[in-house]
Amino acid sequence: MIGIGKRLGQVVAFGLLVVYLVPLAWIIVTSLKSDEQVLGAPNSISFTPTLSVLRDVFGDASSAIWTSTRIATATTLIVLAIGLPAAYAVARIPTPGWRRVVTAAMAVLMVLQMVPQPMSVIPLFSLLARWGLVGTITGVVLADVALLLPFAILLLRPFVMSIPEVLYEAFDVDGANAVQRFRYLVIPMVANGLATVGSIVFILSWGEFIYATTFLTEQSKLPVSGLLARQTNLYSVSWNRMMALAMLTSLPLVVVFVFAQKRLVQGLSAGAVK
Repeated sequence: MIGIGKRLGQVVAFGLLVVYLVPLAWIIVTSLKSDEQVLGAPNSISFTPTLSVLRDVFGDASSAIWTSTRIATATTLIVLAIGLPAAYAVARIPTPGWRRVVTAAMAVLMVLQMVPQPMSVIPLFSLLARWGLVGTITGVVLADVALLLPFAILLLRPFVMSIPEVLYEAFDVDGANAVQRFRYLVIPMVANGLATVGSIVFILSWGEFIYATTFLTEQSKLPVSGLLARQTNLYSVSWNRMMALAMLTSLPLVVVFVFAQKRLVQGLSAGAVK
């Protein structure tokens, strides 16, 4: 029975590998085709590869990648800078009355996370226009922070709650104040959680489409999500350009995942257990 279960697991793993790798391979193959090859034989795997499409889109992609990098990096840093102290505060509420208030507030945050994103576009556009931030990266960053901050607090709170109470007591005995306890105890203990939440926030803000394309009114400032959408028009779709852009704009996410992989896996495992 153990051997059968192991073989079944291997078959399932191989099936999942095929399901995920085939679309990625198709993206790479299509990005290496010319316009004539895409239109003449879109499903053919026998063709002469060309790098002309990748060279053509690199100029547009480099500007969009830089814009998305600025948006995603700023959003991630601000969300973590606000989210961790907020998660620490709601996890360390001392009295039962305040715990009930926090529980109700967290429930409200969860409900608000279910509200469709397009419903917030008009109020946010009006607010950002009043502040003179429409058409600026700062406006998009603030909108993304408002969108992702409740999500980050919800994810970071269990990591803070998992810190043993004896460690807080040890710091109190040593005479540490609240700032020292937060800096030297909480931050090192939730490092995996910060890596996990930071990676998720970065990926979500990197590919965010609605706020970026609405609040950035100039076409030259569009991030990668807006640039990808521009490859589709009313009459045609430039499939090879779209696939080349998808491949190029995914590289920064791969780099982030490679560097954060170890802490990301540890953080997800800890979050699942605790």
